[in-house]
Amino acid sequence: MNKQDIQDLAFNALSQACVHIQDHFGVKTGDTAGLFFSGLEEDAIIEIFTRYIQTEIMVKSYEEEQ
Repeated sequence: MNKQDIQDLAFNALSQACVHIQDHFGVKTGDTAGLFFSGLEEDAIIEIFTRYIQTEIMVKSYEEEQ
C-alpha cells in the first residue's frame, strides 16, 4: 500500500464509523459529522487510523516472513 492508499483507507474507516453512529440514531444525512470532523478533529482521527493501518501492515508483513 502506498501513502495515498493508507490515507484513503483511514478516511473510509472514519466515514464508516460515522455511518455506524448515524444509523444508531436514525440520522439521515452526514451534515453534523461533516461539520464536526473538519479541521483538527478529522486530522487527529485520520492520524490515529493511519498509525493503526501501518501497524497492521507491519504485523502482516512479519507474519508472512515467519
